[in-house]
Amino acid sequence: MNAPRYGLLTLSILLCGALQASPAPRTVGSGSYEPIGHELLHKFSAQAGYGPEDSALGNDRDSFHSFTYEPTFIWYSPEKRWSQWMFFGRANLTYDSGNSSNSLASDNQDFTEQERPEHFYAEAREFYLRRNLLGGDPRFSVSLGRQAYSDRYGLFWDDSIESLRLSYDDSFARGFVAVGQKFWNYNSDVNSLGDREEETLYVMGEYAWRWHSDQWIGVRGLYENDHSDEDPDDPQDFTGWRAGLFLRGENLTFSPLLSDYHLELAMLDGRIDAIDNQLNRSDHNTSGAALVAELGKRFEHLQWTPRVALRAGITDEPEDENDGFYLNRIQSDRIVSPGSYNTRLVSSFIRLNLRNLQYYGASLELRPTPRSALDLRVSDLHLRNANGDLPVRTGQLARDQRRDAIRAGTFDGGRSIGQVVDVNYYWRMFPLAHEGRHLNINGLINAAYLNAGSAVPTGDDYQVSFGIVATY
Repeated sequence: MNAPRYGLLTLSILLCGALQASPAPRTVGSGSYEPIGHELLHKFSAQAGYGPEDSALGNDRDSFHSFTYEPTFIWYSPEKRWSQWMFFGRANLTYDSGNSSNSLASDNQDFTEQERPEHFYAEAREFYLRRNLLGGDPRFSVSLGRQAYSDRYGLFWDDSIESLRLSYDDSFARGFVAVGQKFWNYNSDVNSLGDREEETLYVMGEYAWRWHSDQWIGVRGLYENDHSDEDPDDPQDFTGWRAGLFLRGENLTFSPLLSDYHLELAMLDGRIDAIDNQLNRSDHNTSGAALVAELGKRFEHLQWTPRVALRAGITDEPEDENDGFYLNRIQSDRIVSPGSYNTRLVSSFIRLNLRNLQYYGASLELRPTPRSALDLRVSDLHLRNANGDLPVRTGQLARDQRRDAIRAGTFDGGRSIGQVVDVNYYWRMFPLAHEGRHLNINGLINAAYLNAGSAVPTGDDYQVSFGIVATY
């Protein structure tokens, strides 16, 4: 069975199983608990907006829209409480005009380096089988299949990968080790991987310790081995390690100046096998580092409970295109906020590669009502190396012209990428109960503007969007 048929078959199995799911759990009249064997969750989302094609600076601006139905089917054995086995399946049924950048989406989907699915398509985002209670211990589990890996910041992983994963989770510590490789997209329109994603093995691991109430410290590691054939369409094959440290704290009371913090440090070391368009091969040792930090203070006793935050990030200064820190194909600059909307390091419009970059900024977050938020972010971005690649997404033509001018010694741009202003209004409807389930609806309005600096030849750009999501 070929790859596209396999992906569609898997999706069909998930949907057929979902249609047979029973209602949500409930308590029977005697007060006893009714066992839960399976669950079906629904998510509907719609988005529309106006901005540059593929959110790439310099591309022609156009309107965009997308509609997605996302069913999730979960099967438990013998039942949900203390289940020994669990099957999890999540699919997407989408109509997409292209160029969408949805901050309410569940996943980071970036098809820039390959053909992008458009119009009607289906995708099996996750499907895996998990064995809980390993050795009778509820802290340990093992799972096999296509699984999503993500955290608040996507600097180490933010994608779904076919993998084998061993997990540990208790009240004061959690962690996992996993090995995996992407084989297909399981997408009815674009099932094959991009040239830079094929034949890459990943070994991942994380350990986090809650050393104080609402404060965590942890380490992460990622081994990557790109064993694909040398090809000009995939000019760099990286083999090496990424390792890092993170610290996170919330609801702090020990300082009047700080209520939360988040720090991420990531380092890279390895070897790149490169090939150019003339089929000339070369080997390079590479290393780099990136640091991202956010410090926040919320004033609970003021009207609209404002939160003020300082944000900053910096990478090493790369010497050439084969040197320095960068994000690979399973990583992103996305910031995931459960129960709210997702964004990126400086804006949902501006996508950063976190390479050859330093930025700093401030944000003001307001809560006009208990179920709404109005957030404003302002950021200033600069290059570490004025002759290095831009860390922001630009159109292919603008990117090639800039590189050619740098190689010819005629590029007179500076280090300033520009200033970004990002405004978001987010609201949540009070949940409605129906037949033991809850209907939740939330929406997001986003507007972002880039005041381009001397390093960005495409000039100023902007994007506006509106999205709404219903879950049941």
